[in-house]
Amino acid sequence: MWSRPDPSPRWDLLEDAFDEARYQWMQRESFLNSAELSPGQVAELHEERLRASVDMLVYSHQQVSERLLSPNLQEDDRERMAVATLALLGRGGPEEVATVVKKLRASTPEVRGWIVEALALSENRSLTSHLVALLGAKEEPAIQASVLEALTLLGQSPGGTLLTEALGHPESEMRLAALRAARRWPWEAEAGRVKQELGAGAPSLRAAALEAGLVQGQRAVWRACQTAAEAPDAVGRTARLLLALGGEQEDVARLVEFLDVPLLRRDTMWALGFSGREVAANACLEWMDDPLLGGLAAEAFCAITGLKLEGGFARERPADDAIPPLEEDLRTPLLPGLDDTLPLARASAVEKWWGEARKNFEKGTRTLGGKPFTVTGLLEALERVPMRRRPPLALELAIRTGGLHPVETRTWVHAQRRQLVDARGWKGGSTLRPFANWMSH
Repeated sequence: MWSRPDPSPRWDLLEDAFDEARYQWMQRESFLNSAELSPGQVAELHEERLRASVDMLVYSHQQVSERLLSPNLQEDDRERMAVATLALLGRGGPEEVATVVKKLRASTPEVRGWIVEALALSENRSLTSHLVALLGAKEEPAIQASVLEALTLLGQSPGGTLLTEALGHPESEMRLAALRAARRWPWEAEAGRVKQELGAGAPSLRAAALEAGLVQGQRAVWRACQTAAEAPDAVGRTARLLLALGGEQEDVARLVEFLDVPLLRRDTMWALGFSGREVAANACLEWMDDPLLGGLAAEAFCAITGLKLEGGFARERPADDAIPPLEEDLRTPLLPGLDDTLPLARASAVEKWWGEARKNFEKGTRTLGGKPFTVTGLLEALERVPMRRRPPLALELAIRTGGLHPVETRTWVHAQRRQLVDARGWKGGSTLRPFANWMSH
């Protein structure tokens, strides 16, 4: 006679699933900043495994929340808290959601940041109402700022009234979160309040105002961007990238001159890779043998010209590759992701190839991956380029569409694909030209 199956949970298997999810979360930042992996590869190698492990916790015995998830939410451990947050919200019960919200309110700023990272991936439909309620309540500004960040990543608008109030808040962290939300919903943010932050003291606020103001199509913000391009801080770094994305030929030529300034050199090279201009490709070629910037120069050159760095075009990285001097490292702005392991180019072979290939590039035309810049090209690039190159392209798409087609590069790849499908109806038109040509107010 058959015995009834044991209904008790297999805690060993559940703990294994939790540990696997922790491991995947620990790797997530590396995947998001990968210089090699495309979105499809990240979905297959990382996200499918993360989701499978979390789903095992979500659809298991009801005791899992109390015995495994809630205790881990209280741990001072980034990965444990993230997995617990995802699984509790995935289970979706009122008590589980309340547990996460309570932890968010009671946490330190650092821990709130950990929780917000996980909230951004939640697909719990009731979460938005819980978060918006915190914005309307008399919560600390720091908590409200975290909530606004989470809503922005989730693609859930707080509403024009709350956003306007946040842009005028006396606390800078609240205004920073509001500026990031204004980039996502530019039509709900007062243009004057966004532009006002260009005079803020904190570089992070001014940088966020540049992005939000350009998504709103403010010509005055574009002029501010051109003015700020020589700054060595976050404002200048953002301005240089924006000049590459939307500048005229002379703006890009100006960026090339910044390569002569050691403090600006590294992130200027990063920006030039998004310019699509021949003058930038020529400049990148000159730096391919540099021990510090060679890999970044090769990456930027290939992004402009479409060259695949393989076979005779590639060279081995020396085993004793020089470590940047400490004084140089301390004054060099960090880039998204690591670039010191990028493949290196054989400059002589690339120069020979470029001598012939450049004849096929139309003078004055911007290119993306070696092809003329078009709507289709931009959307395809967001689907196939390495992960670390996608955030600037998503920013460009937001600017050129006035925020109508956002792609949130930190959410699930399958969600980003839906956003890209929605963007296929965009025709481009005059907004494919340099920003100054069509920004009018």
